[in-house]
Amino acid sequence: MLGAIIGDIVGSVYEWNNIKTKEFPLFSDKGFFTDDTVMTIAVAEALLNGGTDDDFIDSMKKFGKLYPKSGYGGHFRKWVHSDDREPYNSWGNGSAMRVSPCGWFAGSLEEAEAFAERSAAVTHNHPEGVKGAKATAAAIYLALTLTDRREDLAEYQELTARMEGLKNEQLMAVMKERSRIPDPKKAKIKGYIEEKYGYDLSRTLDGIRPGYKFNESCQETVPEAIIAFLESTDFEDAIRNAISLGGDSDTLAAITGSIAEAYYQIPSDITTRAFHKLDDTLSSVINAWLDRGKHDGAIIRKEDWRTKEFSQPRNIKANFRISENNYARIRHGLRPEAMEDKWFAYYDNGRLYLHRSWTGAKIYEAEIYRGDQYYEISEITVERDAEIYKCTSDDEDVRSFNFLIGRGLLGLNVDIPVDTGSDDGVLRGWSSFGNMIM
Repeated sequence: MLGAIIGDIVGSVYEWNNIKTKEFPLFSDKGFFTDDTVMTIAVAEALLNGGTDDDFIDSMKKFGKLYPKSGYGGHFRKWVHSDDREPYNSWGNGSAMRVSPCGWFAGSLEEAEAFAERSAAVTHNHPEGVKGAKATAAAIYLALTLTDRREDLAEYQELTARMEGLKNEQLMAVMKERSRIPDPKKAKIKGYIEEKYGYDLSRTLDGIRPGYKFNESCQETVPEAIIAFLESTDFEDAIRNAISLGGDSDTLAAITGSIAEAYYQIPSDITTRAFHKLDDTLSSVINAWLDRGKHDGAIIRKEDWRTKEFSQPRNIKANFRISENNYARIRHGLRPEAMEDKWFAYYDNGRLYLHRSWTGAKIYEAEIYRGDQYYEISEITVERDAEIYKCTSDDEDVRSFNFLIGRGLLGLNVDIPVDTGSDDGVLRGWSSFGNMIM
C-alpha cells in the first residue's frame, strides 16, 4: 500500500494544477496525503479485521471521520457522515485508488479480485467501480507473483554482456536496444487485464497525454494508470509517468504506484520522504499490517545485501524512544544505492540490524520493544573487534547509532557524532557515514 500512498502524496500538488511533463520535483514541501491515502489505510485495517462487508464499512467510516478534510467526493463524504450503510452506485476511481492492500493480502489471484470487489462494492457498486478495483488488485497480485523476468531472456543477457567495456554513444545505443526487449511479466499482466476486463492497454502515454483531462471515473483512470506502469522503468519513473498525464493526478499516481510497488523495489529515500508526511495514527495501521506478517514494496530484507555476523559483540546501555510513525519507517530498513551510501539496515522479528555496506560487517544490533507510550531501545549490541571496527567508546557508539537512525533511516537533522571542524574530522565523518553527513 505504500506505493499508493507515495503516488498520492507526490500527485497531491498537481491535482488542480496539472502538468504534462515528467520533469518535476518528486516531493514538494506543499505535498500532503489525501483521501487516497486515508482510504488505503482504511482498507488495510478492514482486511486485518476480517475483510467482511461490515469491516470495510466500519473502517471507511472511522477513518473518514478521523480525517474529514482529506478531499473526499461529495457522495462519499455524505455516506461517511450518515448512518447509511448501503452503497450509492458510484463508478468513481475511488474504488481503485484504495484497493492496493487487497493485492498484497490475498493468497491467490481469485482472492485478490474477491477482496477488491468487496472493498469496492460497499460504496462503488456500479459495475465500472467494481471493475476498476478488481483490475488494479489483479495487476498488483500478478506483479507480485509472476516469475517471468526480461533479465532471464537470452537476448537480454547477450546485450548485457556486450555492454562490458563500451562507453558513451556505443553504450547508450546497446542500452536502448536492450530496453526494447519486451518484458514477459508486464506482457502477461497486460494480456490478463485486457482479456478479463476489456481495457485497451495498447495505447501509449505519448498518445494519451495531449488530450487527457481531469476525469474521476474508473473507466478513464484505471487503464491510463496501468499504462503508466507498463511504460515505466522503475518505481519513480512510474509515478512520473502517471502525473505527466495530467488529470486526477493524485489518484492516477496512487493507482500506478500501487502496481509499481509490487513490481519494483521502492528506494529508501522515497520511503523516508513519504513517512515524513504521515502521522502516528496512519502509521499504526502500517505497523499492525507488518505485525501480521504482511509486507510492501519498500521493506528491506537481510537477503537484499551480503551480511556477516558479529566477531566480538559488546552490549552497551542506551535510552531511545521512538514514535509510531518513526517505528514504521525504521521497520522498512535502508538499502544503499551508491558507493557513498555506507550502511545497510534491516528489521526482523523485533530487532534492527545495521551493517557496513562495503564489507557486510554487522556493527550494531538492537531490540525495539513496545513501551507504555513509545517504542523503546534500552540496549545496543556493538562490534568490538578492532580489525573490523575501530571505535572503542560506548558513548560515541550511542551517538553514532542515534545518528544512523535519525539521519540515515528517518531523514532528520541530527547532529553529526564526530567533529567535522577539521580536514581529518571531515574525512573521518565521510569514511564512517558517507552521504549522510552531506
